[in-house]
Amino acid sequence: MKVDNIFDNYSVNKKALSDYGFIKMKDGYCLKKDLENFDFYVKFIIGNNTFDVKVFEANGEEYLPFYIKKAGGSYSKKIKEAVELMINDIICHCFESINIREELLRYLKKKYDTNPNYPWKSDPTSITLKTNETNKWYALIMNIPYKSLKIEKEGKIDVLNVKNKPAKIEHLIDFKHYFPAYHMNKKYWISILLDSTIDLNSVINLLDESYEIVDLKK
Repeated sequence: MKVDNIFDNYSVNKKALSDYGFIKMKDGYCLKKDLENFDFYVKFIIGNNTFDVKVFEANGEEYLPFYIKKAGGSYSKKIKEAVELMINDIICHCFESINIREELLRYLKKKYDTNPNYPWKSDPTSITLKTNETNKWYALIMNIPYKSLKIEKEGKIDVLNVKNKPAKIEHLIDFKHYFPAYHMNKKYWISILLDSTIDLNSVINLLDESYEIVDLKK
């Protein structure tokens, strides 16, 4: 089972991996650990932006029901739940959060004295950012499912919407980091995936441009 999407929001601490019990291999780190209360063991293999989890029976045969997403047996479900707890413990002890949202908010507070607004009680993670002069949105940060952007990954990711000129928006869209605006006018807005691979300086430049565009409309 691949847990690679963890690297969108976290970076691995290699020293912490060693302290946890991972063994340094040629292409990364490996940990073999017994699955408590089951006659199974688990291998966790962490490489360069890869996190692979494999489950084996005591005789060394791979336990294939673990990889079937909708395997409904209660036994395989218990196995999956136990492995999920192990994965979460590894993330807690060996990974560090990459909070691009907070970095951007600190920048905007310092440069524009912008305070985030939380306008929707039903969606407390989404924030709007307004210019001081026009009191109009120049940016929006949301936490949305990957699949909302037609990305075949489980879970959610922070997305930043900013305003720009249509020609530049068309040039930027690559369906990897930059997407047609989610839930906004796609001609004048663009969505930016705030994962660990995005160039932060480019995002900051686009935020500045968005502020200037909205601020001109006094």
